[in-house]
Amino acid sequence: MEHVTEGSWESLPVPLHPQVLGALRELGFPYMTPVQSATIPLFMRNKDVAAEAVTGSGKTLAFVIPILEILLRREEKLKKSQVGAIIITPTRELAIQIDEVLSHFTKHFPEFSQILWIGGRNPGEDVEKFKQQGGNIIVATPGRLEDMFRRKAEGLDLASCVRSLDVLVLDEADRLLDMGFEARRRKWRTW
Repeated sequence: MEHVTEGSWESLPVPLHPQVLGALRELGFPYMTPVQSATIPLFMRNKDVAAEAVTGSGKTLAFVIPILEILLRREEKLKKSQVGAIIITPTRELAIQIDEVLSHFTKHFPEFSQILWIGGRNPGEDVEKFKQQGGNIIVATPGRLEDMFRRKAEGLDLASCVRSLDVLVLDEADRLLDMGFEARRRKWRTW
């Protein structure tokens, strides 16, 4: 695939945090892709953003970078158990990929914790991990996220933890809707 550039990261209307820029350099991304240059400025102004782009176009960074920037700019910093962002994706494989990309950035920000919630893992261990280390940024599949909302008896009151939510990302939203996500979302609002 030909590398298409849309400008340097420094050309954004709102400057990126120096450590975000450093992580981008480490990853070898000196320039934004078209989807990034179109969406990041809107996202960082707290606008709702919908983007459709081919695989490999940089969509993941188009939401990971604004998530970090929005959380870094919060007036009141997040406590360990407060959730600032949730990224919901339809498959375990996509969730793992997003979690890996996100970890390249969060390693520069020890004030943020991230957690991956996917099927095929022990949900009790996920609850304990969240209680011990928190999860300011959650990457999850819909089924596991719904399961975590139901774990109040195990000491996880996720409904209270998400009151601090600033960003909700629906990655592959068309696939999520095909999977019945809208009905699940309505149910979550009652928790």
